[in-house]
Amino acid sequence: MTLPERFSTDDKGTFGEYTANARWPIIVQNAIDDMGTAIGAIVGDEECVRQGEIIRKQLIELRSSIVNDEELRQFTDEEVRVAKIPGSFNEELSRKGKVTWFHAEWLFAEVYLYRRINVLFRFEPLWADFDIFDRLKQSTFESSLYGVVELAVRFVALSKQLKQIGEDEEAMKLLFKEFVDISLWGNATDLSLLTDATIEDIKSIQGAKVRQESESKILVNDTLKAWDSLKSGSGGKRVDFVLDNSGFELYADLMLAAFLLETKLASKCIFHAKDIPYMVSDVMIKDFNLLLKDLKDRKFFPVAEKASQEALDHFADTISNHVSKGEIEVREDSFWTTDLDFWCIDASEKKYHGAEIHRDLVQSDLVIFKGDLNYRKLVGDRKWARTTPWTKAIGPLAENGITSLSLRTAKADVQVALPNGLDEKLTELWEKDHPGQGSWWCCSGKWAVICFCAGK
Repeated sequence: MTLPERFSTDDKGTFGEYTANARWPIIVQNAIDDMGTAIGAIVGDEECVRQGEIIRKQLIELRSSIVNDEELRQFTDEEVRVAKIPGSFNEELSRKGKVTWFHAEWLFAEVYLYRRINVLFRFEPLWADFDIFDRLKQSTFESSLYGVVELAVRFVALSKQLKQIGEDEEAMKLLFKEFVDISLWGNATDLSLLTDATIEDIKSIQGAKVRQESESKILVNDTLKAWDSLKSGSGGKRVDFVLDNSGFELYADLMLAAFLLETKLASKCIFHAKDIPYMVSDVMIKDFNLLLKDLKDRKFFPVAEKASQEALDHFADTISNHVSKGEIEVREDSFWTTDLDFWCIDASEKKYHGAEIHRDLVQSDLVIFKGDLNYRKLVGDRKWARTTPWTKAIGPLAENGITSLSLRTAKADVQVALPNGLDEKLTELWEKDHPGQGSWWCCSGKWAVICFCAGK
């Protein structure tokens, strides 16, 4: 099979071109500004200040290299050693020859950018583990106060009933759909999804209306295929989450995991996090731990109402309890921050942990890939026709034994699995308010897809 080429930063009129030219310089500038703030807060440690200034100066140089469209150079032997750079980056650059920021495969250049930023910190011992994106992650989560509290209150009300559902499969199925939708939308969560958080209301006509409105923006919806897969066979199911964003989205993912565990749909949930600060907002293990701390910190979430305080504490305790019992586990692996797409998650992949990741995930009953970047890696970020079947676009993952579910709000040019005519309809709709950018509807975050594959 001849594969389509990957999206590039020089594809005219695409979101990838816009990202490279406009968004990357802003991201690095924000890092420069945050380094200035962090350095300014240091008292009495001249060496820490000195090392911080080195990093800040190098970030300025990195931004300049992007703006001036300089070459993506290979990592030096010392950089590889100090920052533990996977060999795939230099191998790929060797294959490509000379590529520049604005003339490179989009996915590769974007992942390369975050590895390049991480190198700067790894070389300065006092800053080696500093997360330059932490301030933004925390401030964004802090601004989600209303949604966090509202969802916690509704979860508490619902949790009293979860263990009493028994044989009410209709209610279980509806709740599964609700929690999948909450995990899907993350920060854009429509909190009306859980209506008044009673099973009766969720099963009501009003509840059906709320779901219908929410699902109108989900262009491909394989949720019930995932439900059928989880319900088949005996108990003791394992569900894995390949994570995307920290903060509210991770909070929503934990809501889904808590639902699965509390209802015994799953007996174990494993969360796969990033090993370096990545894509600004992606989850690291420390972000998971910090989220639980934030939920119980009344300075971070200053709620006065006793019911709200108890709801936040209850949810944090619920997750902590599952962790202590080994029912929730958080792992990291460098594979998730390489340039490699997920076609490499296969027994035949002998380098860079692909076979190891496959050997692990094939033991899971359902692997949930969260977010836009994971979707791009699943389909190789290639220029597939937007009607390409999902099972074709994900390559080996369609048949190598991994049962998968992709939850994606669309924020990039690549899109597959659409019914005939839908792309044209949405392009025309978006073009009305965004002249010349009709195809960017799938980069707006306004629509979503839920794609399932049994892996057989």
